[in-house]
Amino acid sequence: MLDESLAAQRWDIEYRSGRYRDEAPIPFVAQIIEHVQQNAVAGRGQGLYVGCGNGRNYLPLFDAGFDLYGLDLSQEAITQLATRRASLAERLICGDFRAFSAARLFAYLIAIQVFQHGTEADVALYFEKVAALLQPSGLFCLRVNSVSTQIYQAHRLLEQNEFGGFTVQYQSGPKQGLPVHFYSWAELEHLTQANFRLLAPPQEAVMARPAPQTGTWAQWEALWERC
Repeated sequence: MLDESLAAQRWDIEYRSGRYRDEAPIPFVAQIIEHVQQNAVAGRGQGLYVGCGNGRNYLPLFDAGFDLYGLDLSQEAITQLATRRASLAERLICGDFRAFSAARLFAYLIAIQVFQHGTEADVALYFEKVAALLQPSGLFCLRVNSVSTQIYQAHRLLEQNEFGGFTVQYQSGPKQGLPVHFYSWAELEHLTQANFRLLAPPQEAVMARPAPQTGTWAQWEALWERC
């Protein structure tokens, strides 16, 4: 299982070092905006952004008119985001999504590069929690590691499942000591088949790492509707 305190510590360090501070939002954000605005439930409801960080992708969504709350494990990220936009402070929550609860159901949930943190047991909890938090016909927007990734940092394999997904534990780099999961598309189909309808064909975004790192990093991008 993912160690909440270690993960928070690792990400606090990353955000203090300037991670994402000046980076533009990823292109997937534009697709999320389009689908939320077109969805009858999401377009007029409240949403939750899991792993909102210091605002790289959260702020463009909020500025597009989204009634959006942000949740992140890193207190440093939440502090930076609240400093950048003081009016958002009451919408930001520092906490672990696995233990998150709300008095209401959300109309949409966004998770970008966050449901890859942890083991298969954590992954199962993430998808169960999303299903429990979304209204019927609510929108689920996901971006996660793909098994096509060429892993750069030293690591050891922790587990591999029947669908081709696997988890590693990094032995070096900013995520040292943390388990990180890589999904096959078959695995994502299995995790969503009971509670979600796929809205559009998935996309696999493949990016070359900046020098001096080598290889490519791949991410699945997909949107589902809650059954």
